[in-house]
Amino acid sequence: MIADQNQPFKVGASYTIGSHILPGEPMTHMGEALQRRVALNITTCDKIIEGVKCQQFDLGLIETPLFDEKLNYQEWMEDELVICSKMPIPPIVSQKEIQNYRLIARKEDSLTRLVISKFLAQEGLSYQSFYSISEIDNATATIQSIKWSKPNPQHPTVAIVSQLSIEDELKKGEFYIARLKNTPMMRTFYLIYNPQHHQAPYFPEITKILKRCEEKILNHALLTG
Repeated sequence: MIADQNQPFKVGASYTIGSHILPGEPMTHMGEALQRRVALNITTCDKIIEGVKCQQFDLGLIETPLFDEKLNYQEWMEDELVICSKMPIPPIVSQKEIQNYRLIARKEDSLTRLVISKFLAQEGLSYQSFYSISEIDNATATIQSIKWSKPNPQHPTVAIVSQLSIEDELKKGEFYIARLKNTPMMRTFYLIYNPQHHQAPYFPEITKILKRCEEKILNHALLTG
């Protein structure tokens, strides 16, 4: 594999992927395979797509299905959004129960919020169905807000986040999760790259590394769940 070792391999990743999935072995293995430094930039999915188009990023990893005909997309892994809380909550949530929850939501113009809104609508719900709402601009801050929330049995504080992003908290018994009664909130993560980019030949090798990452996560989920 020939590579310009003086230039980093630039990866743009969404907040959930960049903060909770890539750090550690995946980043190390990518660097070893490419024989060069890997530079990770965590940002929003729309900015990642634009960055891949203008060759600011060699590879993009997104969690929201925004498609551009100028780019190549490959399905990477499945992800489930769950309702999480620091307090015990029922594993299956009804419309009546949701009305008692304080929701920490993503900002109103967030693509993730739009995705979640579609799942809620399938249950006849919306963000207005919750007892109260606050807004935060990224997944990591949302998870930290749940950790620091005050216990309130009558109106538990909850957030809708990727289960992959809270695996450690679930393993330690710090968080509890619930799902909507009839609507699994499943989504797909995508790898994207510019077919005109000079790094495109490395894409199959990077794909193998990230697929191994997916297998490790799935095996961990089976062992802990």
